[in-house]
Amino acid sequence: MIKLRKIGLALGGGGARGTAHIGVIRHLESIDLKPDVLAGTSAGAVIAALYAFGVSSEDIAKDLSKLKAMEFSALRLPKLGLIENIGVLDLITNRIGKDAKIEDAKIPLAIKATDIVSGESVLMTKGSLLSAVLASCCVPGVYIPVERDGRILVDGGLTENVPVSALSYLGAHIKIAVNLNGNQGYPKPDGILDVLANALDISIDHQTKEQLEEADIVISMDLSKYGRFKNERANELIDEGSSAAKEEIPAATWLLLRRRWRQWKQLFKQLSPIKIPDFIKEKFKHNSFS
Repeated sequence: MIKLRKIGLALGGGGARGTAHIGVIRHLESIDLKPDVLAGTSAGAVIAALYAFGVSSEDIAKDLSKLKAMEFSALRLPKLGLIENIGVLDLITNRIGKDAKIEDAKIPLAIKATDIVSGESVLMTKGSLLSAVLASCCVPGVYIPVERDGRILVDGGLTENVPVSALSYLGAHIKIAVNLNGNQGYPKPDGILDVLANALDISIDHQTKEQLEEADIVISMDLSKYGRFKNERANELIDEGSSAAKEEIPAATWLLLRRRWRQWKQLFKQLSPIKIPDFIKEKFKHNSFS
């Protein structure tokens, strides 16, 4: 496999559907196209963080299958949110450590959140990994916002659900984006959490389409038949991610080849220009040698 210096992978948000990211990662591994830099938002931030710190895709899958989306036993009132995200907190703490720093990741990592006061997208590449991931996963009105660096942070999906721009910041030459919300419609809600999820998805998806234009390769999936807060179909979601990646990644392979060929041509032109002797130039002065 011919590979450019930096392959970037942006993993988008989508709740429990984020398990599909594991299938994408596994396919990239199988064709020797492992990412050199990673960026994640919300559920994508959890998986990107674990993978960046060396947790295998198999172990990530096992951990996510045990993760409960909403721990109402952690209810705290009054707060800016209803509950604490105990599941993600314990997962990052147990696997990586509560004091881990983003900049210590084995693979350069960026995490996106949203400042609920200014409305700005916040890019985090240094500092506490735990607070960054919790902020990126903080569903507004449900989880308690994270205070970090003087800001009040919530779900990064509000401003950039698939953090392609973060890959540019990390210096990626090829940007691969994974969009879990590639559906044309939304599932009929069964409860209040589903209503909140649909409302968020509708508002997020409109801006995501434009942001994805920055990516070289977009792996987009319609996962609307899977619950956003239910992870009992993890194996199916992993298969969905793997299948979607297999369909799109050949395009990435050809893109890599084309771009490397252009680099080679430019390098040869700069370092080894063909010197045509003067007598040949004179003989063929009416041709393209002149």
